[in-house]
Amino acid sequence: MRTFACLSILFMFPVCLGLGKSVTTITDENWQTVLEGEWMLEFMAPWCPACRQFSETWSKLADWSRDLDINVGVVDVTENPGLSGRFLVAALPTIYHIKDGEFRQYKSGRKEDELMSFVDDKKWQEVEPVSWYLSPGSYQMGAVGFFFKLAMKIRALYTMMTEQYGIPEWGCYVIFAIATIMTGLILGLVIVFLCDFVFPSRPSPPSTYMYDKQKGQGETNKADDDQDIIDDTKDSHQNNIPPKEVSDESTKSKEEDIPKVADSPKSQTRKRNVRKAD
Repeated sequence: MRTFACLSILFMFPVCLGLGKSVTTITDENWQTVLEGEWMLEFMAPWCPACRQFSETWSKLADWSRDLDINVGVVDVTENPGLSGRFLVAALPTIYHIKDGEFRQYKSGRKEDELMSFVDDKKWQEVEPVSWYLSPGSYQMGAVGFFFKLAMKIRALYTMMTEQYGIPEWGCYVIFAIATIMTGLILGLVIVFLCDFVFPSRPSPPSTYMYDKQKGQGETNKADDDQDIIDDTKDSHQNNIPPKEVSDESTKSKEEDIPKVADSPKSQTRKRNVRKAD
């Protein structure tokens, strides 16, 4: 009986100390689990000396996770570059406190009691949450994570080309440059096609400048036609009437004709009739 009681106490002791949970590994596939409940999440890398020194403290925090009613997780940034981009991890180790999808970066001490006090005393309420546009759950940060993953794949491809296939570095740069240009051209064509499909262009009304220009040309042509008609008329008159030589003597004779008309017999007869009436 005593042996059974001792064994029961031995097995219940870790549970009483809160040793019922372990550190949860978070990856690109299951990271959305941290959006529910309360989490303490560490970003680390196996090659990081500070991360190796901190791993024991983080494991002790996980031992108390049941009493603290939290979940403790860890992310290996070398295996999950998308999460390092989504959370904008710039230093290692980086710790986040997550409460129902609200993210806060932990920047206090790295001792076990300081971590437990941050959660148990709810000191996280004094920390400003991450802005909405930098929230790891937003679409824009998801796009940043995608580019981080793409960069790691390109790096792995570069390593394979240089080590396995023996392609020189300058050859890899040329291949990547051509691939970048072709990708840009294809994306540009796709964007233009989508813009034309979503926002089709409407036929623009005729320009007033072109209208005025055409109208002016029409009036000019009409005036030219009228001038041609006038010239043709003059030419026809000139053809019917024989041309006369114009000289100074003819001009003088015309000027002398004017007084002769005044002295004509008809004018003198009229003057006499006026005298008879008197």
